[in-house]
Formats: sequence, structure tokens, C-alpha cells
Amino acid sequence: MKFILQSGEFKVSENSVIPSNIQAPPEAARDPLSKMIGIAKDDTLSDTDKRELISYAQRKFVNRRRMAYIALMTIVASLFLVFAAAFIDGFTSCSGGGDCTQTGILAALGENKTLVIWTEGFLASIVAAYYGISAWRPAS
Repeated sequence: MKFILQSGEFKVSENSVIPSNIQAPPEAARDPLSKMIGIAKDDTLSDTDKRELISYAQRKFVNRRRMAYIALMTIVASLFLVFAAAFIDGFTSCSGGGDCTQTGILAALGENKTLVIWTEGFLASIVAAYYGISAWRPAS
């Protein structure tokens, strides 16, 4: 890798693996704080318009965030309920020698495991999509 100094700037030689032209990220990938600073610095907007735009930028994805938190809490609550069901089944199982016809909570969940798996997968995909997109593009 060779750097050539030309007119006060470093230029990368032709056979380098470093790209010679580094572009700025697209406008959509900008940090939300930099967008708010850009709104505050804009001289063409009135103070009322600036307040409204900054308020909109802060509230923009509140429902998306709420949906992801609800999905995450639902996953955690269902995991807690499965552990509680296992605990209840463990203490109320038929250990006597008589006729035991009760099936238990975990057995009922086992009969409906396809529904439970699909529901948990759907909720996990909501959480993963929100956190993945917000990490990949902070402005979204």
C-alpha cells in the first residue's frame, strides 16, 4: 500500500486495496441527533416549525418501539408461564398408584406446540427486526 502526497492531500496508489474515493453515508443513515441539529440550524424555518419538526423526529418511531417492547415482554412472559406450568405439573402430578387421568399443563402445551412455536417465532421476528434495523440505521 502506497500513499502519495500531492498538493497537501494523501492519494492512494492504483494497486492499493484502500478505496480511493470514500463517500459519505446516505442521508437516511444519518444519526437522529445530527438531523435535529440540522433542523435547529436551518435559518429558513421559523421557531414554531423547528419545534414541530424536532418533536416529530422524537415521536416518529414510538409505535414501532412500543410494538417491539410488547413482543419482547410477551416472549419473556410466555417463558415464565412455561416454567410456572412445569413447576405446577411437578407438584400436582399423580404419584399415587390410582387411576391418573389428568394430563397436565405441559402435556396440553405439547399438543399445541406448533402454534406455540409459530407464535414465539413471530414475536421474535418482530423484536429482531426492530433491534436489527435500529442498529443498522440509527435514523429509523
